[in-house]
Amino acid sequence: MIELRDVTKVYTRKGADPVTALDGLSLSVEAGSIHGIVGESGAGKSTLIRCLTALERPTSGSILVAGQDLTTLRNQDLRTARRSIGMVFQGANLFESRTAFENIAYPLRIAKVPAAERESRVNELLDLVGLAGRGDSYPAQLSGGQRQRVGIARALADDPGVLLADEPTSALDSDTTAQILALLKSVRDRTGVTVVVITHEMSVVREICDSVTLLDRGTVRESGRIRDVVTNPNSELARKLIPLPEFGADAVGTQRAIDLFFTSHPGEPMGSKVMAQVQQVSGDIAAGTFETVGDVQVGRLVVTVAPDAVAGALEAFASHNIHAEVRAA
Repeated sequence: MIELRDVTKVYTRKGADPVTALDGLSLSVEAGSIHGIVGESGAGKSTLIRCLTALERPTSGSILVAGQDLTTLRNQDLRTARRSIGMVFQGANLFESRTAFENIAYPLRIAKVPAAERESRVNELLDLVGLAGRGDSYPAQLSGGQRQRVGIARALADDPGVLLADEPTSALDSDTTAQILALLKSVRDRTGVTVVVITHEMSVVREICDSVTLLDRGTVRESGRIRDVVTNPNSELARKLIPLPEFGADAVGTQRAIDLFFTSHPGEPMGSKVMAQVQQVSGDIAAGTFETVGDVQVGRLVVTVAPDAVAGALEAFASHNIHAEVRAA
């Protein structure tokens, strides 16, 4: 559905050095999937989404959506292509002087869709996002989550093949975030739309994404399906998606710390096997976390052992297919 081929975007300004925001970036997103784009500030996320919406033209490279290269389109062809891409903003960006109904209808009115058809489509979308009966409400009368629901409905008005969501939950509380994420997943399941979520919140990726890409200074540092990422002990993304809780030097003391990484499926007694091995090497647990991502259970532990027991502990863990590495002092 979406394919970026060697996309580069360089910003130039008179009297200043050129700034490369995207540097030979290549990326594929499967049709009907939910794909997360993560990265630190300055990684290129904002530039990427502007290029995906054709608000920015890359300096070089191709951006294909449903087989159509957006970088080659002009005028009416470009406007038509943009209608196939819906956009959900961080703060909903609603027209405060228009009702929820009028906000959702706006792109249809611009596209000169007949009034009766507009009304039918808007009511369908209000029902889809759980706001049936609230079409006459103004944004000021809606909660943050309800405003975002209106924003999602408006983005879906033209029945796009792609939905881009730029930090869609960063301004919401945890309960409302969970509701909006569930809505995005439901919308994908019911309509088949391809969803790209730009976010800095790893919990969003864990909750709804099928695949994920880590950007770093305009390049793809790592990309893959969530299941493949979280089962790879050497994955930087896996460590970001399932971080260890904070622990201080006091938890280690004079001992040596060993990071453990293991995965299992529901029903497998992997956790008890790991704990048995920790006891066998006379280790103590300094920190640990367990997460379920899709159908995979991921465990990460920091175990402390005596310095002269490190080699034996590593061998014991390896013999039971538990990834172990000595934490840097």
